[in-house]
Amino acid sequence: MSFFGPISPPTVSETSTPLVRRAFYHARVVGNFASVQVIVQLIGFLSGILVVRHLDQREYAFFTIANTMQGTINVLADIGISIGMVSIGGRVWQDRNRFGQLITTALKLRRKLGFVAILVITPILYFMLVKNGASVPYTLLLIAVVLLGLGLQLSLGVLSVVPRLRSDVGKIQTFDFTGSVVRLLLLGGLMFVFLNAGVAVAVGSLTLLLQYWMVRRYAAKVVDLGASENAEDREAMRRFIKNQAANAVFFCLQGQITIFLISFFGTRAGSVAEVGALGRLAMIFAVLSNLLTNVFAPAFARCQNISKLRWLYAGIVGGVAAFSLAVVGAAALFPHAFLFVLGGKYMHLERELVFMVGGAVASALTGTFWALNASKAWIAGSWLYIPLTLATQVALIPYTDFSSVRGVLIFNLVSAVPNLLLNFVLSFRGFQSLQRVAA
Repeated sequence: MSFFGPISPPTVSETSTPLVRRAFYHARVVGNFASVQVIVQLIGFLSGILVVRHLDQREYAFFTIANTMQGTINVLADIGISIGMVSIGGRVWQDRNRFGQLITTALKLRRKLGFVAILVITPILYFMLVKNGASVPYTLLLIAVVLLGLGLQLSLGVLSVVPRLRSDVGKIQTFDFTGSVVRLLLLGGLMFVFLNAGVAVAVGSLTLLLQYWMVRRYAAKVVDLGASENAEDREAMRRFIKNQAANAVFFCLQGQITIFLISFFGTRAGSVAEVGALGRLAMIFAVLSNLLTNVFAPAFARCQNISKLRWLYAGIVGGVAAFSLAVVGAAALFPHAFLFVLGGKYMHLERELVFMVGGAVASALTGTFWALNASKAWIAGSWLYIPLTLATQVALIPYTDFSSVRGVLIFNLVSAVPNLLLNFVLSFRGFQSLQRVAA
């Protein structure tokens, strides 16, 4: 039974139209999910701030590098698979066996991609840790813990699609809430015993293990996890992988570019810690990300009415844009209020804060466009992101100081503009294609 329970149907007047009743219901779904996600993300934020404040800058630099590269491998192992799962799953999620075939196919493909990503990224992780002052034994320990957590992430990323496509909001909330509370309690307890970068990363891996166990138990009840692979799904996902490979790899590297640049060109480990600490404040957008992943994108994928789809799109994008502008304004007007939570080691980063928040806003808007486009497979032409971004970055090179935190943050912010504009164009083309089909 879900800790938060199912959302009951709306109580409105019998004279209300079906549209009004549906609007009330969806508002309650979003409101309930958002309120719990605020709590979940607040707990996660507290966990992150606890680590930022407790670790010295060198240890926090190691923690930042380990987390960044674990995320990089996880994303590289997902090239095209999530798109295929959502687009195919939106049609077959009600069939227990058929949905199980999709899950089995995705798991096997993701593990293969994960193995390749590990072979490529692990040497880079080793180099970055050693360059920033980690001893060889400590580096190897951190790598082992990162790979342990990654193994769990590969399966968890596929299984978590099951409650999302079933719109089982209560279960999603339970999984997220439990994981965030356990992580906070473990970090809080270990802070009084022993806590360094390796222990902090290990706590994250233990939390993933708990969430994997919970999600797998849930999925086994509603999906046939023993189902065989589906040849059509495998070929469809391979097409997605082939079409998205270059774009996804480039996007993944761009998403971590600030850490890469400051790690390779920075002159002190403190610079890596400063970028990582500022990145913690970007968790402000985590609630939006979770709403997109677990509520809006699946709903957008299932909607087949063009008129409703337009209103849904406008509401989602407009809401994210309004929230983003409010956050940028607050960071510009009250920088010390943001930096206070990071501790005295980071209070001097007022100007850097605004550039970091600007980059986070660009990422949030781009992620919104991409999540909606991907849920409808409106991704033809997304490869243009690579040449457009590279051209922008080449133009920026003569004017960028890559050894400074401010320089790499400005570089990251401006580099995000081409992808933001391209995804907006892809959305426009997607709606045009639907209109032509309907006509």
